[in-house]
Amino acid sequence: MRSTEGPKMSVADVNNDGEDDIFIAGSKNNSSKLFLQKKSHFKERKITDFENNKAAEDAESVFFDADGDGDLDLYVCSGGVEYSKFSPNYLDKLYLNDGKGNFTVSNQILPTLNGYHSSSTIAVADIDNDNDLDLFIGERTIPNAYGAPGSGFLLVNDGKGNFTEESSSLAPKFKDLGMITDAVFIDINNDSYKDLVVVGEFMGIQVFENNKGTFKESNNNSVSNLKGWWNTIEQSDLDNDGDLDLIVGNHGLNSRFKASVSEPIKLFVNDYDGNSFLDPILSFTAKNGKQYPYALRHNLVDQLKYLSKKYPDYESFKNASIEDIFTKEQLDKSIILEANTLSSVILINTGDFNFEVKELPFETQFSPVYAITINDFDNDGDQDIILGGNLDGVMPEFGRYDASFGNYLENMGNAKFKYHKTGNGLKINGQIRDIKIVNNRIFITKNNDSLEVYNY
Repeated sequence: MRSTEGPKMSVADVNNDGEDDIFIAGSKNNSSKLFLQKKSHFKERKITDFENNKAAEDAESVFFDADGDGDLDLYVCSGGVEYSKFSPNYLDKLYLNDGKGNFTVSNQILPTLNGYHSSSTIAVADIDNDNDLDLFIGERTIPNAYGAPGSGFLLVNDGKGNFTEESSSLAPKFKDLGMITDAVFIDINNDSYKDLVVVGEFMGIQVFENNKGTFKESNNNSVSNLKGWWNTIEQSDLDNDGDLDLIVGNHGLNSRFKASVSEPIKLFVNDYDGNSFLDPILSFTAKNGKQYPYALRHNLVDQLKYLSKKYPDYESFKNASIEDIFTKEQLDKSIILEANTLSSVILINTGDFNFEVKELPFETQFSPVYAITINDFDNDGDQDIILGGNLDGVMPEFGRYDASFGNYLENMGNAKFKYHKTGNGLKINGQIRDIKIVNNRIFITKNNDSLEVYNY
């Protein structure tokens, strides 16, 4: 999945003509594209620095006024696992706008001066209320070290578009946060300072309270215990009570994988064979409380050759638990992650950093959710939801996750959602990775496929 997470889009009026334009991030060796809108038609604007940086796998992006000059600049995360962790192709890019939709890359080293990081997400807010926009950057993964935690980076703006990474002093809990997939700034406690919610793979829904520009983990909520394979998060006032709620996309319930608090999925990570590379071992919890690997014997032996002597045939392997396969010393030194929920959910903000958790309708759980957009599509005064997902690149014994054609959820009031099996005209084939709204059109990107557009 880490190499099929795009393409992502960003939408904004970059040339100040009153019409929104679209940026589509490019995969490795494919240049990102900027399309300018003119009277509802789009034409590509060639950007030299996009072409110069096409070796990178562009991930999430955002338009915002970085340097305070009144036009919208562009920050692009560089992600994926296409290179070694020492590659400069993981440097993020800040493109500065000349006000006419022409972009030039800044020479800043981002997100941090310390090493290279495969980043996945960006969130923008004025965290210290000093009238400029600051950034949170989330590290998706460490190449060739699946399961090792990535960090979050807090980039503070000097007001002129120069960013300094200040997580160690302002947000020390961002270090080694996890395999981050998405994040949103949201003022949960209405104190005029934007708090931060971060989600990721094998992570709880992490809520950080902003205390005048410094962040601490909120201990006054239970959603941090909702550990899932979270893919994406969006915010909207779903119940019309004046505060913002959250929608979070997860793996779903239509697969071989099952997880609960009493029987979680666990990931054991260590260099079990001593070859200087981490070995991630995915396991399920059986009724007897023991963990057993999902991997078949031949797959596990391919990864850890020394196990062929311990388990010479399938008969000897069939009842082997994680505790049987590895020594106590190996397990004691392992990173152990867990997931206890796979449902996509909405989180209704009840105040004081508390949320009421509601599962999305059962039909939306048939496939992983990677894209969410919210809008009042039926013009009845409340916010409806469109979800998109699917994943094809899956091992044969697990099967492809392709049961979704996009889900339209009508808000019936008070955050109660009705699933429309016809999609109200929405039927999307493929691996949906992003959904954006421009005027009354819905733009949908799909991995290894063409763009789709729906009118509403």
